[in-house]
Amino acid sequence: MDICWKLKFHRRFVPLVNKNANLLIIIVIPPIVTIFQHPSEKDILLDFIIYEKIRNGESTLSEYIKKYGAENKIEKELLTAMKLSETSLYEVIDVDKENSTVNLKNIFGDRGYIKLMDIAFSSSLSKNIIIFSRILNLDSFNMTSGLALTFPGNYRDFLIRKAKKLIKKGKTGVSSIDKFIAFFNLNRSDGIPVLLENVE
Repeated sequence: MDICWKLKFHRRFVPLVNKNANLLIIIVIPPIVTIFQHPSEKDILLDFIIYEKIRNGESTLSEYIKKYGAENKIEKELLTAMKLSETSLYEVIDVDKENSTVNLKNIFGDRGYIKLMDIAFSSSLSKNIIIFSRILNLDSFNMTSGLALTFPGNYRDFLIRKAKKLIKKGKTGVSSIDKFIAFFNLNRSDGIPVLLENVE
């Protein structure tokens, strides 16, 4: 990969050619600077760009909805689910490979248990895993936005304690953004690497 992405979240998104480094550089909101160390981290960046309110208090998704709207009932349901979605930390309770589902418990929320429909997760996750993800709640099923930061299950108490400290020290003033950045950094230091593959 020879493209270096430079991003000023509050203004514009500019691709820059960089043949000397295999890095993704992000300028979030001054003075926060993050250098992406692995090409797979671009998926984390894309989730951040789409969902977080980084454009004058609005998300890219919200601006898209205002400008284009939904063309049909299915698209409207999906866009609504996307707009209402939030990131949280989930504990994997049960994995059903046969039905491609994963049962999750929201550690930070009070929504109880969530049955997630995900072919890749159900074939690779185990019970002793914690994930930071964004869940989209649709009428008949739940799915992730594609964001998946994974941690060992025995790190649960450590993650909660450390995340709360990092969020409290956040520099953006927006709790969801500070939470996202906190778990991104925790995933780098204490997470389990994830390899995303196309499923046919």
